[in-house]
Amino acid sequence: MLDFILNLDKRLFTLINSEWTAPWADVFFPFITDLHKKDPVKIVCIPLIIALFIWRRGWKKGCTIFVMAVLSVSLSDGIGNWGFKKTVQRPRPANTESLTVNVRAPFGGYSFVSNHATNIFNFATFVSVIFPVAMAPMMTLALLVSYSRVYNGVHFPTDILAGAMLGIITGIIMARLCQRFISRFDEDTDDEAQTV
Repeated sequence: MLDFILNLDKRLFTLINSEWTAPWADVFFPFITDLHKKDPVKIVCIPLIIALFIWRRGWKKGCTIFVMAVLSVSLSDGIGNWGFKKTVQRPRPANTESLTVNVRAPFGGYSFVSNHATNIFNFATFVSVIFPVAMAPMMTLALLVSYSRVYNGVHFPTDILAGAMLGIITGIIMARLCQRFISRFDEDTDDEAQTV
């Protein structure tokens, strides 16, 4: 069964990486794959995310949501890296024998799980639980970034699937924990109102 899954994985990888290609995709997917590492994005997006959280939920709750989102991504990243990559030690597609790979993005380390998929799905899930209206754009972004990892030749589809599942699970857990924290602010406000 495992051999069947791995062979299917390699076949799907080859289709995405070498056959389902286009000139526009050769530009788009390398660009979007590491969008979070680009300085203009960091300089604009982080303050914008904080501002949106504060605008939607107020200063105290907004800052709490942002801190919990950072902790959530950090947790998923740590589990993906230390719990899976360094334990499983699966070679990257380009380091796999008998596999022809078109590498379109830099890579290093091991392949399983994809931390890009883990982290983007974690953040997308976390935000979607707290702000359900954001689900469609956040999940679309997560799917594009995750697909880019296979298109760019740096991950197998199963790396993406497992990473996405890990990100979704940790994102839900951390978002529920965050909701409990911010609900206490309402309780504190109610207590203060009763005291007055």
